[in-house]
Amino acid sequence: MLPSLLVASLSLATAGWALHESDVGVVDWHTRLVGVPLQTTFHGDLILTTTASNVFAALNATDGSIAWRSIHDDDDPVAAFDVYDHSNVALLSGAGGSTLRTYDTSTGHLLLERRLHNPAHARRHEMQHVAITTGWGSVEGSTTLFALTNGDTVSRIDSRSGEVVWTWSSPDEGSLVVYSHIRTTPDAVYAVGFTKSKAAYTLHVTTLSIANGSTIASVAIPANLAKDKPGFVLLEAPTSSLTAPGPCLTWLESTTIRAAVLTPGLKGQVQILPGVNYTRIQDIGLAGAGQLIAFTQDGSAHVMRYDGESLRQMWEFTDVVPSQTHTESYFAGSLSEDGEPRIASVYWSHGSRKAIHQTFTPRLTEGKGQVTGYAFPFRTHEHGVIRHVTFDGRSSHTHETTRLLLTTSTGTLQLWKHDTPQWSREEALSTIRVAAFVPLPPPSASSSLSAGSTVGKGISSTVLTCVRRFSKSILQHLRTYAVGPIIHEDGSTRSSDAPSGLYSDQFGFRQVIVAATTEGVLYGLDSSDGRVIWRRLFGLGWASDRVGGRVLPVKMYVLPAKVGRVPSDGSEEETMKQTVVVVTQRRAHNSLVDTVVFEVDPLTGNDVRPLEDGESDTSRSRYGPLEGKDVIQGPMIESFVLPDGQGTVGMLDEFLQVQLYPDTPVTRASLENLAPSLHLVLPTRTSSTPSPERGNDNDFSTRTQLVGHRITFNDNVSIVHVAYPTWRIMLGPGETIRETIRSGKDVGQELSVGKVLGDRRTLYKYLNKHLRVVLTEAKGTGTQTGPESSGTMCGLYVLDSVKGTVLYRVRLPAPEGRCDDVRAALVDHWLVYSYFEDGTSAGGDGTKGWRIVSVEMYEGKKPDDVTRSLELSSYSNATTDFTTYEQAYLIPYGVTALSTTSTRLGVTLKNLIVASRRHAVHSVPRRLLDPRRPLGKPSPSEVEEGLVTYDAVLPDDARLTLSHNYEVANVRQIMSAPSRLESTSLVLAIGLDLFLTRVSPSGTFDVLSENFNKAQLVLTIGGLALAIGLVRPVVRRRKLRGRWYSA
Repeated sequence: MLPSLLVASLSLATAGWALHESDVGVVDWHTRLVGVPLQTTFHGDLILTTTASNVFAALNATDGSIAWRSIHDDDDPVAAFDVYDHSNVALLSGAGGSTLRTYDTSTGHLLLERRLHNPAHARRHEMQHVAITTGWGSVEGSTTLFALTNGDTVSRIDSRSGEVVWTWSSPDEGSLVVYSHIRTTPDAVYAVGFTKSKAAYTLHVTTLSIANGSTIASVAIPANLAKDKPGFVLLEAPTSSLTAPGPCLTWLESTTIRAAVLTPGLKGQVQILPGVNYTRIQDIGLAGAGQLIAFTQDGSAHVMRYDGESLRQMWEFTDVVPSQTHTESYFAGSLSEDGEPRIASVYWSHGSRKAIHQTFTPRLTEGKGQVTGYAFPFRTHEHGVIRHVTFDGRSSHTHETTRLLLTTSTGTLQLWKHDTPQWSREEALSTIRVAAFVPLPPPSASSSLSAGSTVGKGISSTVLTCVRRFSKSILQHLRTYAVGPIIHEDGSTRSSDAPSGLYSDQFGFRQVIVAATTEGVLYGLDSSDGRVIWRRLFGLGWASDRVGGRVLPVKMYVLPAKVGRVPSDGSEEETMKQTVVVVTQRRAHNSLVDTVVFEVDPLTGNDVRPLEDGESDTSRSRYGPLEGKDVIQGPMIESFVLPDGQGTVGMLDEFLQVQLYPDTPVTRASLENLAPSLHLVLPTRTSSTPSPERGNDNDFSTRTQLVGHRITFNDNVSIVHVAYPTWRIMLGPGETIRETIRSGKDVGQELSVGKVLGDRRTLYKYLNKHLRVVLTEAKGTGTQTGPESSGTMCGLYVLDSVKGTVLYRVRLPAPEGRCDDVRAALVDHWLVYSYFEDGTSAGGDGTKGWRIVSVEMYEGKKPDDVTRSLELSSYSNATTDFTTYEQAYLIPYGVTALSTTSTRLGVTLKNLIVASRRHAVHSVPRRLLDPRRPLGKPSPSEVEEGLVTYDAVLPDDARLTLSHNYEVANVRQIMSAPSRLESTSLVLAIGLDLFLTRVSPSGTFDVLSENFNKAQLVLTIGGLALAIGLVRPVVRRRKLRGRWYSA
């Protein structure tokens, strides 16, 4: 009981690290996202969407805000949804559609959750095999849902109780026929799918009794569907039909459209539409109204309509394929307020530099149609090209009220009302891959430049200019001290007379966050409020005009300041400015991979690459896509920054040749000088060899190795520097490398190199700047005995990258055969890792739950032993002379990301920042994770040191939750950055959402409290100065008189 009270009191003492309620939203911010949309549909004033981040959400169509969202785990993918009763939505998710959920569309409240089958028994198919639809209106009782799961099972479900009325399963259980669509009529349920074959797919239709699920008929329809693009559209008869015919199955065979009107008995003939050669057919959301779009070989698109008897063409859109004047046309369908179908076509015009919208309104009673249109100023240079269109047919009665939802190639979601943008969502921010903090210059830096230059002036002018700047700086500091910094609503501390451009606040809280996304967008974010300062698109280079492709960011480096020229009052002055280099992989659609480097100004996003021959600075666009430098014609193995102070980036190609950016004689000479001090660790795989222990010459296995490399130059081998191996570590059979982690901060920047104990002895930190953490995953080989023989195990290694010595190693359990739950962070001498203990691993205590292990490394074997590890050569045997202290703790939540706080000088204690599966961000005090906490009653020296009795369970204190009530979902990465205050660190959580806050692990010891009486202190100092001025003449006269008398 006493240890728990001590731990609780310690957590209460540190509760000041969390923010007060009044600070929420002022010193932190939270950006909620849903992910890049995959499917969107209007539902009244809501927009329902499924996204690539496995989220099902509803957006407010009026302002784009998130009305509600349902975030699904990776093993519960969203599969299909359908709206019923005008106010509810049914959703199938999980492997094979294993789980059914229903929601209230206005509030997002979960109405029903039902498991339809065990996800472990789900079947995997290449094509769509999950669908859901509502029952026909004539079904008595509450609304009935019909779900197609696993591609072979149809279930009828009561939407209120969740009761499964009946279930039908395919006789072959999906081995031959895979169903993908279902439709209902008053008489039957139609299940349509593919029959597998080697050369092509054929179609198969089964009809079921809507009352009991018995099979009415099951027929294979002769078809020849291409395996690379199999597809069909199941059209329903329009409600205006006098009779209630069955659906119309429409497919494309070669270049001919074929259609079959289905009946419960599946008796009928296939209709062929001759005379026109088609390339593909597309469901534009009007299958329920009996309409689809068919694209022809001559570049037009036909609107096809099923009238209950046959399939016919009713309209033609011309020139819908890409050309020199316009892009490809994108189609979307919707119903108007009176239930009539509307079709929208959107494309980009190269001539007018605008997007063109056309609306087709059929006049079914007259057998005619009408097309109206307008242009709207879509900014393709900022948001990419249009990829998907969703049309609100209810708003199409006039141009001024037409609402159009666009999804672009950069993940942007925009709503347009006629030619006016209503709102925009930057959903690409949910796909951030690499990011970095860049400090902003203070306001005085920009104002000092305008005060006049000292270059080329005389000594007197230089002195006067310096005195003027110094006096202005002193006045600014005195004014700030007297009245304090002005805290604005955005949490910044800018002064009223500061320039309007980008600048830092007094404490360095305002910085630029440069973030690169997998959607090909580079963002500059304001760390004070999270707003987007600038955005730039990654250019595709040669692939943009030929084959297309994607640019995936790999690494990001903030390069040191470079010398430039800034005009000021007719003169020039040297200034310093940081730049950001993004190393990317360009993957063209023709499978070619290139390594491309982009360099930008973090304040503006402008391209600041070194000018090439014949290129001028004015030729670079400040608004179009960024053009990078092709450094490697192929993939990149590893990248690093040369410690030359000039911001030179080195990259290894497939042949381990070192390519530099920028590649100049100066950077090559710098590499030549620094090559002996560069050490790289690369994973490789051995060539396949027979596995002798299995006794089969046809059985092959591969082994993964960790190989250390150094860099040298040999003109007999290559014209550039080449990396060559220096050591190897062979991993176990089936063991692969998941991740390699470097220290979170350059070792040696801390002022503290040791920890003073309560008895005045000192533990000196083991500071080895060459440490690497390697996370591995080992699949069971079945050749061992014991509990590890059949399952997967996770590995964690800490090694010296210079000579390959393994300094620390541990085997961890892998629940469900995966090591995704193992997270690790290394900073200075402190290693922290987390994992899930399933209670069955060897050596465990049988307790199931999440654990965090804290490991500290100190020099020597006992306190006061010194080896000077920071200055020690890695080839010295003393590098292995260290002692580890470690302790494991149970935590009440799963961990998705780990990191530590960081400050400029390292004086402040480091807290552990943890992102949990609760969709929250926590700060765990360092003292709670001290591995030297005594197991029994602390001794007097341990009490003096601040150690408390070890408790296996870390307290679940809500006051240590940095994210408060925010739902910070699916955090993948946590970054920290120092501010100008040594006490305060900025913490950024990156995942589906973005969240930033400030953390002060040791308290704000370098900031005066709000109730500090500054005026009284100034008056006291002023009074003392005045008293000194008045007393000084009296003291001087006394001393003089005393000398006379003493003489």
